[in-house]
Amino acid sequence: MLHTKLILIDGIPGSGKSTTGKMLADKLDSLRIPNRFYHELEENHPLRIYDRQFTTFTIEEEAEWFTAKVKMLFENLVQDLLEKEEITIMESYVFQDTLGFAYFLGMPHERILELSKSIQTILHPLNPVLIYYYQLNVEQNWRHICEIRGPKFAHDRCGLFTDEDFVKAGQDWTANQDFMMRMIQNWDIRNLVIKNKDYCWDEYNQTILNFLQIGG
Repeated sequence: MLHTKLILIDGIPGSGKSTTGKMLADKLDSLRIPNRFYHELEENHPLRIYDRQFTTFTIEEEAEWFTAKVKMLFENLVQDLLEKEEITIMESYVFQDTLGFAYFLGMPHERILELSKSIQTILHPLNPVLIYYYQLNVEQNWRHICEIRGPKFAHDRCGLFTDEDFVKAGQDWTANQDFMMRMIQNWDIRNLVIKNKDYCWDEYNQTILNFLQIGG
């Protein structure tokens, strides 16, 4: 097992993060390794911002407030995890829900890059590792996950109704994902990128377990 206190799992929505987090938690449980899996939608999530809503980060004051809040939340998380004798599994809250969120709300790219570097520095004491799902066909991924999860997910949560909606989602999230990948390629944090095309979950799971040096 790699010497780490934090396993980050990230990627665009519907890429397999929650399933992977649960798989890893179950595997660590079977090996009697103390762990805690934070689901993205968990109540009272330590990295979620509850006290402010955002519409755009093209406004300097909004971007500054968000950046400062994110740093504080990550700093508090690290202090908390350093005191615990367990491995934390965290999905979504670096790229999809923080840096990717900032990207979609128009934060200047240089500021996002600076925030990414700050997050790396803050997380360093935990010796974190990152597993990132990269979708080779983003539009196909959106269609696949919405077919599995049904109209409520596609319509109510994602606002995807027509073929044109799926095409636009594919274009927007491809640009987002490519920007995230450029940051990952320059990360000092050890990472594994899973290039998902055919949803070969058994193969991906084994690759992840090998990367984390979890045997059995």
